This record gives sequence, C-alpha cells and structure tokens, in this order.
Amino acid sequence: MQFMTHRKLLRALALMIAAISLLTILTFGVVKGWRYYEYNEVGDSGIVQTEAVKIRGTTQYLFIRGYQQDKPLLLFLPGGPGESFVPLASEFSDELERDFIVVHIETGGVGKSDKYKVGPTLEEMVQDTDAIVDHLLVEFDRHALYLVGHSFGSILALKIASATPEKALGVATVGQAVDWRAGNLLTHEHLTSLARREGDGKAVIALSSFAPSLATTAGGQPMIDFSAVKIQRQWLEHFNIGNVLQKHTAKVRWFTYLTSPNHSVAESCELAYIGPCKWIANPQWWSQWKNIIPGILQFNAINDIPELKVPYVAIVGSDDWITPKALTRQYYETLTDPKKRYIEIPDAQHYTFLDKPHEFQKAVRTLVLLNAEHPE
Repeated sequence: MQFMTHRKLLRALALMIAAISLLTILTFGVVKGWRYYEYNEVGDSGIVQTEAVKIRGTTQYLFIRGYQQDKPLLLFLPGGPGESFVPLASEFSDELERDFIVVHIETGGVGKSDKYKVGPTLEEMVQDTDAIVDHLLVEFDRHALYLVGHSFGSILALKIASATPEKALGVATVGQAVDWRAGNLLTHEHLTSLARREGDGKAVIALSSFAPSLATTAGGQPMIDFSAVKIQRQWLEHFNIGNVLQKHTAKVRWFTYLTSPNHSVAESCELAYIGPCKWIANPQWWSQWKNIIPGILQFNAINDIPELKVPYVAIVGSDDWITPKALTRQYYETLTDPKKRYIEIPDAQHYTFLDKPHEFQKAVRTLVLLNAEHPE
C-alpha cells in the first residue's frame, strides 16, 4: 500500500512538472509572438527592416524601425563595448520612432552578428562604424544622419561627428565617456566620502584596496582592472548610486532578451548569458574586445574632440557615477560648438535612457530644434 502511495505521489509530481513546463513554454511562445506582432506594426507608411551588413570580415546586423519612411535617420550606438539594447529598444525608442527612422546595431560578436576573427582596436571600430553610416546613407539616399551614443558608443559618435561633420546632422551623448581614469577618480572620492560620512570602516578599507582609476597595465598596454571595477560597482550599489547590475544587465532582464522579436533563442542566449544559455552560447567577450580597451583608456574627449561643427546635446543622468556628470559638464563647457545643449535628467543613472526613457527621448529631439534654430 505504501509503495502504491509513493507511486501516486511520483506520478502526481511528474504531471505537475510537465504541466508547469508546458505552461512556461506556452507563456514564452505567446509573449515572444506578441512582441513580434507589435514590433512589425508600424502602418503602411512605416518601415521595419533587419539588415545584414558585411564589415571587416563579419556579418553585422542593423535593426531599423520607424513610422514614416521620409523621416531623418538616427543611429543609436550602444555602450560596452559588446552591449546590445535591441531587445529593450521599444522601451526607449518608441517615441523617437515617430520622428526618426531609428537604427540599432549589433556589432561583431554581439547577438545575431558574427564574431570578429580578430577583435578590433578603437580606431578600427571607428572605421567599422563609419562604414555602417555610409551604408545607411546610401541605402536611404540621405546626405547625413543623427548619432546617439551611450558610454563607449559616445566615443564613436564624437569621433565620427568630428572627423566627418558632413555625415552628421547632430550628435547626442548619454553617459558620456570623457576620461576613464579621471572619471573613476571622481567616483572613488565620492564613494570614500560617503563611506566616511556613514562611518563605514569596511567600505573605506575595501575602497582603499584597489587603484582608484580602475586602470592597470598588461603587456605594456594600458588595461582596465576588472577586479577593481567589480568592487567599485558593488559599492555603488551599496550606496544606491549604481543600479546597473540590479536593473539593466541582460542577465537581469533575461526574459525580455529571450523573448526578443529580433532574435532566435540561441542568439538571445549570446546576450543573456545565464542559466541554460551557458550550455548553448559562448560570447567570448575578452577575445572580441580586449584590443579596444587601450584606446578607451587613452581617449580624452576634452583633448581629442575639442570642437564640433554639428549640434551637440549632452544628456546626463543626475546620479551617474560610472561616467560622472562633473566631467561631462567640464567637456560641455570647453567644447567649441555654437549649437550645444546640456540636459540633466533627475533621478537617472548611467543607463539614463532606461531609467527615464521619456525624458531621454525628449532630450534627443533637442537635436532637431538646434538644427531649426541654427540652419546652415
């Protein structure tokens, strides 16, 4: 009798597991299908397009969406390097897609795109991005487009707008990378002052255990000390001024990434490298991006891009301590550009466009106003 009871319990448990698994699969399929339907609903005048572009030995992907095909182009350059916000794009591009044809990109080794055989240097990455710009201008028969760059992407946006202003209608940056070392020194000072103010001896000791600049050297080249980055980000979270790991990584937003309307499950797993995804994906971040890091560490916006000839909008999260707003303000003040705006968004951090998407999109549209106020 007891054996029969155990068999019934096991059978009931197996049925329960099967039912939960089936419900999970159905839910996943419904959500993914609905997102695909919504993504493609742009009306007869709109455009939804995914393009594969050959760049330096890889196939890279552009995700193009807008409600009117005669609107200006806007290319969003993500941070990282190696980030993709394509699965989250509807959260911070939905309003922009009414005024622009918005283009998101997955570069080599990211999402749908092929991995680089040899990871690019910063200058090679600028060349790759410039080739993408040229492709879009030819494809849409335009003379120029708008550039929006986040963090690392802000370096690319500034370099292209500076070198080839004829291709840029304007450039906006969010989480502007000005000077890696100087920015981290400011952040370290701020964290240390918070720790001392609260009498947090543990934090003071932890913050004194690594180089405040988060920089080191390897093989004679400047390099990021990633172990120090991890400690810094943990203390940013501790003092509630660092929500990246809590809110905005692909691992945290895994369900949104896995139900992306633009990716297969395997491609999504390359972005949300978590749980079972580790069995079927291998992002190889280090091999893809290690060559670009020296260029990031050597970049100084104040010295390297002292002048722009196109409208510039600095979009700043008031609580961004990954790229501190004081440095962005300093860059803005020293930048020679008659068509510039500094827009600080309250209660936003490094991923301002995800923290405050409406305010971010409103700030980006300032580029159009600057063009109207200062016609060539």
